[in-house]
Amino acid sequence: MDSGGAAPGLPLNFLRALAADSGADDPPARMAAEQARSMEEGLERRELLEALLRGPYGDSAPLWLLEAAIDSDLARKPPQSDPPYGPPMDLALLALSHPSCTPQLRHESLGRCTAVQLGRLGSAQASDVLAGAVAEALRERSPHQRRMTVDLLDTPTDAQLVLRQHRLHSTVITTAVDLLPSYPLVDEEDGEDTSTWLERQEAAEQAWRTMWKQVLTAHPEHHRLLVDWSDDKDAGHVIREHLLGTIPWDVEPELLEEIAQEDLASFPISVLTTRMCRMRRDGATQQEVREHFANDLAELTPQQYKRIDQLLANDEYGLHYGCRAAISRTARAADSRWRYILNPDQARQYGEPRTWRASADQLASLAQKFAGHAAVALELWEPDPKSPVRSARDLRWVHDLLQHLPVVTPQVKEKVRLICREAKRGLAGRRDYGGYGPDSDAQQARELLDVIERMTAEPFPAPGPARAASLGKPDQVTVRGLAGAPDAVLDDYLRRHQGDDALVEKALLSFAFHAYRRDLSFADVLKRHSDPQSALLDLTRNLRRRLGGGPRLREAWVDAVLSLPTDDPELIRALPAWTALKARGPRGQAAHPAVTSVVRTALGDDAEAWQRFATSPASYAGHTAWLRLGDLLDAAANGTPWPTPPHK
Repeated sequence: MDSGGAAPGLPLNFLRALAADSGADDPPARMAAEQARSMEEGLERRELLEALLRGPYGDSAPLWLLEAAIDSDLARKPPQSDPPYGPPMDLALLALSHPSCTPQLRHESLGRCTAVQLGRLGSAQASDVLAGAVAEALRERSPHQRRMTVDLLDTPTDAQLVLRQHRLHSTVITTAVDLLPSYPLVDEEDGEDTSTWLERQEAAEQAWRTMWKQVLTAHPEHHRLLVDWSDDKDAGHVIREHLLGTIPWDVEPELLEEIAQEDLASFPISVLTTRMCRMRRDGATQQEVREHFANDLAELTPQQYKRIDQLLANDEYGLHYGCRAAISRTARAADSRWRYILNPDQARQYGEPRTWRASADQLASLAQKFAGHAAVALELWEPDPKSPVRSARDLRWVHDLLQHLPVVTPQVKEKVRLICREAKRGLAGRRDYGGYGPDSDAQQARELLDVIERMTAEPFPAPGPARAASLGKPDQVTVRGLAGAPDAVLDDYLRRHQGDDALVEKALLSFAFHAYRRDLSFADVLKRHSDPQSALLDLTRNLRRRLGGGPRLREAWVDAVLSLPTDDPELIRALPAWTALKARGPRGQAAHPAVTSVVRTALGDDAEAWQRFATSPASYAGHTAWLRLGDLLDAAANGTPWPTPPHK
């Protein structure tokens, strides 16, 4: 049938059905193939070509059909960059993986691809033959590996562009990472001073780390492959640091455990370094130090031994660095590569917590192991005028240690108090000239210091949220501090300080700041008081002095009181008048029945009393907002002068 017959007028869905249900030699399939030849380039032709290749020509296809399918995708070239969206390559992928596709057609077609198209054709859905051809095409384009430069982040190599595509075939990703830019070594320019060269070198190294972060983020399913590939390469430590500290939530639990344990295994070396350097600092010769630690040194690799030996021999700089090795390594780890494992709640995206592949129990176990190593480093802490405690990094590891250490001994507490004392000196008068406000390093350090001091001031609960909250001593904790505590933390804190009525009263007042607790109700807290009704009445009568604040706090307190299963008239009369009268009842009632009942009882049928009450000085805000309902009712009923607001 020629293209001028009935076929051009047939609906596409009908043609696709013919192609799918016919054999390759059947007239309907031939008619659909002719229709594909005659169609203009576009979506309809693509759909028909796909139907033919998946249907009657699935096992054997003519060359023109494969070429048409490949050309259909290659003609719609995406920009030579990394677009978030672009033309699909499904049809070319199908044709290039087809049993009838010749090596020559495959090679020529891949040679016409952009790097982005090459990456999309090298997807996990590609056949092994096509994946091998894509890998070979990539090698042909990048015969020589380049060293990383800052510019290559904006003008990436073909290997970088391929690796920015998601879900690659393992053959393609292995070839592509072999061709990535290598560790940078910036040449020193004529007349360039050392500091300028170092800045350029550091910028190139940062670009190299960023490149690897992009690769690891794009390919979570290949993390194990990348770790194994990098065992003997410069990129090994960068890959492991990113998996441990940059994107740990995306790492398969077994691999995360393995990398974390490898990192922890290096902590004892820094402890050994510190002990050896301090012995040398305190007067021992290098030989005496080596002999004293001979058994420990025997277990080190030649590189580790050489590093320690270099520090021992450098009296000017090496010894000072080595004496702080254990503390520095622990602080650096807590501030960077272990930060999210130690504080999973800080891992967020668009303000929402990230979903971890590792379980909460596994993260808690790793955090406790880190804390155990940190406790060993803590034993070696000593004041150092050359390195004062004055930054968030100097304190974060101490906070994490206290938060996760299974048992906090008096010795640990005492050492931490010494660090806090030094931190107060170091932070005294400190200003962040490059950044102000709540995100400045000085402010973060002060907040950490405050939390650490509260943690060491009270008995330690079991590791977890309650310990992390660190509310401090009951006589020092504030109402606002209790308001900010999660339900489980507040419940644990009250339970550990059972019988402290003053603390219960603070907790009750905290509901004015945090009214919408899910797991802990106002009534639950009130029950913990030895005399609940008297305490509630006293708090309400003295609300201005005990709570203070604006309308929102009064409203929250009144709502909390009225939520209780009680209609005690004396308690209702003690409420702030304006706020109580505005309170709605259950199920959307215009006014709360307990309040209306008290008002009706007080004013009865006295029309003049009702009229006087309508002109009372109660208000929404200001000092008259604190006038008590009962005091106004008495004045209206008795015709006496209006009362003055309660004192602060």
